[in-house]
This record gives sequence, C-alpha cells and structure tokens, in this order.
Amino acid sequence: MTNGETTALDRVAGLLGADVFFVPCISGTKIPAVTYTQRPCEATLTPAYRHALASGEFNIAVYLGQMSGGLCALDFDRDEDLAAFLAVNPALATTTRSRGSRGGMVWLRVTGEFPASCTTKHFEWRANGRLSTIFGRHPKGMDYTLLVEAAPVAVAFAELQWPDGWDLPWVGAAGRDAAEALAREYGQPFYTNKDGKVNGINERYWAALYARENRVLFDPDERNFYRYAAESGLWETITPESIREVISGRILEISRTSQQFTLEIQITQTRLNAVVSALKGIVEKRGAFKVKQRFIHVANGVIRFADDGDIQFGGFSPEDYSRNRSPFDFQPDADCPRFLNELILPAVEPDDADLLQRWAGLALFGYNLPQRFLIVDGTPNGGKGTLVRIIQALVGAANTYQLRTECLQERFETYRYRGKTLLIGPDVRGDFLMERGASMLKVLVGGDPISAEGKGLNGDFQMFGTFNIVVTCNSRLRLRLEGDAGAWRRRLLVVRYEKPAPAKRVLDFDHVLLRDEGSGILRWALAGFVKLQTEFADTGDFALTDAQRGRVDSLLAESDSLRLFVQASLERHEHENITSAEISQAYAEFCADKGWNALPSAVVERTLPDLILEFFHVTKSHSIERDGKKSNRGWRRVRLKAPSTFQLVEGE
Repeated sequence: MTNGETTALDRVAGLLGADVFFVPCISGTKIPAVTYTQRPCEATLTPAYRHALASGEFNIAVYLGQMSGGLCALDFDRDEDLAAFLAVNPALATTTRSRGSRGGMVWLRVTGEFPASCTTKHFEWRANGRLSTIFGRHPKGMDYTLLVEAAPVAVAFAELQWPDGWDLPWVGAAGRDAAEALAREYGQPFYTNKDGKVNGINERYWAALYARENRVLFDPDERNFYRYAAESGLWETITPESIREVISGRILEISRTSQQFTLEIQITQTRLNAVVSALKGIVEKRGAFKVKQRFIHVANGVIRFADDGDIQFGGFSPEDYSRNRSPFDFQPDADCPRFLNELILPAVEPDDADLLQRWAGLALFGYNLPQRFLIVDGTPNGGKGTLVRIIQALVGAANTYQLRTECLQERFETYRYRGKTLLIGPDVRGDFLMERGASMLKVLVGGDPISAEGKGLNGDFQMFGTFNIVVTCNSRLRLRLEGDAGAWRRRLLVVRYEKPAPAKRVLDFDHVLLRDEGSGILRWALAGFVKLQTEFADTGDFALTDAQRGRVDSLLAESDSLRLFVQASLERHEHENITSAEISQAYAEFCADKGWNALPSAVVERTLPDLILEFFHVTKSHSIERDGKKSNRGWRRVRLKAPSTFQLVEGE
C-alpha cells in the first residue's frame, strides 16, 4: 500500500458509511482477527486498527445491526431466491449487493426496529450480533465481489415484501416467546399420557393466558370481574360466563393449531370453573375503584385537574380505574345559548344559576366531595325536570339510579347503587324526605361506609356514601329531622324556582337541547367544576349567598315547625289545660303566619305527645273538660301563651 492509494477500506467505508463497525478477519476465513464484541465502535477508529483493515492482509467484515447504525444484510444461497426477493422489492435492486461463492448478499440500512437474526429455507437474516464479510478471500478460494456498488438503501423493516409461502420466523415470534414465558411461570398448558393423548389441563396456565390477552381484574370486595375497554377507557364488568366462553374458544383454537385434538375433551364446565377460580387469584386487585382521582371522563378523552390548578385534556388510561364517563364529547369551543337563555336564566336568579352550574360540575365529576345534596323546588312546569334529565344525560344514564326514600330501609335497596354516581328523586311528594328511610341520605352523601346486601348473594358489599343526589318537587319539602337539624344543615343545597312558568312549552326540550348543544352544556358544567375547585381550595365547601343559606334555614324551620310551635306558643301553667283540637288549630294558624305548610294531622297527633313531655313533663290526658264533656283528649298544666308573648325560637 503506497501513500495516496485508495485502499479496500476506503472503498468499502465510502460505500457503507462512516458509522459502520468494521472487523478484520483472517484472510480466507470468517474468523475475526481481533476481539470485537466488547469493543466500542470508537475503538475501531484508531490508526493501528484502521491500518490493519487497510493493509489488504485481512478480510473486512461488518458487525451488523445497532453497532453499525442499523446496517443489516439478507444472505441468499440460491440465485432463484435472490431473484424472487428482488422481484417483490424492485426498489432494492439498487442497494448494495455483494457475492461470495454463490447467491448474493443484499445490504440494507434499516430504520426503526427489526427482528433478531434468523435462518430460513430461502434466506438468512443477519442483524444484531452477526458478522458479514464484504471484502477479501472466501473460504472456498474466490474473492468477495460487489455486484451493485451503491450505498445501502434505507428502509423500514415492515416495508419489506416477501414472496408467497416463505417462512418468516419473526411473525408470531412475540406470541411464542410470551407462551414460553407463561409456561415457565405457570407450567405447561396440558398433560398427555404415554399414548400422546391429553389427559388433563393446567388451570393456572389457561387463567394466566386469559389475563395476558385481556386487561382484567377481580375485585374481591365487589366479587366482580372487570375488563378494560381501550376504546372507551372504562373498566367494564364482565361475567364469569363470558370468561368461560372465551377460555373455551382459546383451548379449542390451540387444540387445532397444535394438532392435539384430544385437548377438546377437556373443555368441561368443571374445568372451566376451575380456570375462572384460578383467574381470581391471579388478577385480584382489592379497592381498585375506591379512590377517585381528579379527572372527569368524557366520550373522547379525560380532563385532568392538577393540584396547582392546571387543567389538561388527554387520552384514556387504564391506571385511572374509571367505570363512569359522560357520553358527550368535550369540544373546547362549544356553547349552549338556548340551554342558558331559555331554560336556566328565565327560571332562577343569577346566583342560583351559578349554584346549579357548580353542582352540575360536581355531578359530572362523580364524587360528592362537599357531602351535600341538592333540592330543586318551586314553580310547576318551570323546567326543573328538564334540567335534571339533561344533567342525568350528561352524567350518563348508566351511572344514575332512582332515589326511593321509602325503600332505603329495605335490605337490598343500597346494593342497587353499585357503580352509580348520581341518585335522582324526580318530582317527589312533599313528604318524600319525611319517610323513615330519609335519614339514610346523610349516609349516602356523607362519605360513610355502607354495607349493601345483594339478593341471593352471600355476605355483603362494602361501598362508601359519595353519591351526588338531586331531588325535585313542586312544593316545599319537609325533612324528618329527628333532632339532627345541624347535620341536615351541613348537607343541604336548595334552589327555588319562583318565576312564572314559560308561556309555551317545548316538547321533549331536554332531547332538543342535548342533540343541538350537548357538548356545550358539558362545557358549561365543566366550567362549574372549575369554579368549585377554587371554592374547595378556599373553604372546602360550596360558597353560598345569604339567600341560599336562608332557604336551608327556612326548610329546617318548616320541617321542625311543630317543635318550634311548642317552644314559641305553649307554656306551663298549673291550673290550665288544653285540648288536642285547640293545639292543632293554633299550630295551623302559627304555620300560616310563617308562610309554612303545616304537618299532616296524623304526624301532629303522633309527634305532639313526645314534644309536650319533653318541654313540660306532662303526659296526655283523656279527660279534659270542654262544653260540659269530660272526655276530650289534651294536656293538663299546659296552655297557649298570650299572643303578645309569642316568640319564635330558632332551631339548631
């Protein structure tokens, strides 16, 4: 080699690129002359190393794959295989091609990922960890030659085409590797006798295979399986029956692909039940849905609320463990002019419209952080029901359930609330909250643990009272206080529809608005939740006006009207008495003066004896004299106060 002479190394490096890892091999062999697997590519650039490569005394080979910037090679022993490959990849006719003793070597610069090296009947794929010689003397005595002296074509491996019928080892390789890993961890899928017939299956293997192919969990508290649906971002319940059917299909499929037809005989209900039982232990995740993260799940993504106030809209994630979503898309520019100008603003005061917006955002969030429930009462046909139906649709009908206070003390009622976030009492009677089960509302919104019992199921189901609740009524509701006015005060929100009903009704107005402005109404509710986030940071509760707090106080006072009447209008007097009829008349006048609805007479008759005993320590008499008759019911040593001494005593 003389100064200025172009060497074989110059020729090959100019062809393949400066980033290629060259390895000197003993001439006439494929044996490396140096150790190279632990050598960095930079070490091949030293003068001594380059001199050996350029000397002509050694063959020049390439350390393929990642070590040479993705330079890989396809080695064809037969000319007909090389021709068939180039026929389906005409663009590679101009890539680097060399030849040893026969066939040809096609050199490629592969962009992105590529499979491991492998050998087939028609070709050898050479990539990471393999050496291919491009210059020097072949072991059979001839020199390596360049058939196409051009730079390697850059191509993604997935773009390569293959002649029909060629075996491609990387197809299904990931599945085979995964199956082998599964067998190492859980054992072989089935067992055979000395005749090669299947005589048993490994239930844990098939359970683990199902778990690998389906993102699934089992909640032992709820005793339910859930499978993640990537298209919706939801964890959806799945029955053991459907799991058994899928596993049965996989066993049948594998019996045919493996030619183990006796495996089909193992598909019995007993064995499939054993597989499902094994699956419970493999995918168990207790309490997966108990913690609600700060996000709202909508049809086209997830809106996330960071502690620092940042709001991001992004994709679904199984780690959210979300079971509830709104069926409406989030559209950042959507609005709802008819919803606001025809349904909300004409019906309530601006402060109440704002409260409705914030509560709608809370309902959409699906977790009752402030532990309050909403009462919407007032003008019939004023739009209360339409609003609630719209909010129900925003939250998602599948995420709601009807609230029935008369059933709340029954064994199985709360079990029906599993997986729900919003409970609705639509157009209820005025005594709806006077039912014996009404006190459960404080539990349902107060974050308290609830043991729900399912009909026909052993044990109970644990959940927590984080439900949002809304109740609508045309009249003013009364509560069954049972001496707990303070707790009720902390739980209540009241919006009153006091404006006249619209002169013209729009039939199915909720359907019209949801069809035309659904995404806009969703955005309105989301804005309400953003406002509520600020209030939570400041006080941990809704910010209410004096009028809104006054409605709650008035509701509590009206609900406790009989107690307030006894405190304000009766007094003890050793020589006086009063009949039940006189008290009932005085109580009715007392309520009329306050603008309240009096309690039903049956409730008054049932409750009054305990109140008079509490305040005046006397029991009911059946011998009060009036108009010459001594058989009147009433109380001795109690009388009505003189009108000038009446004074309303506020409840707690």
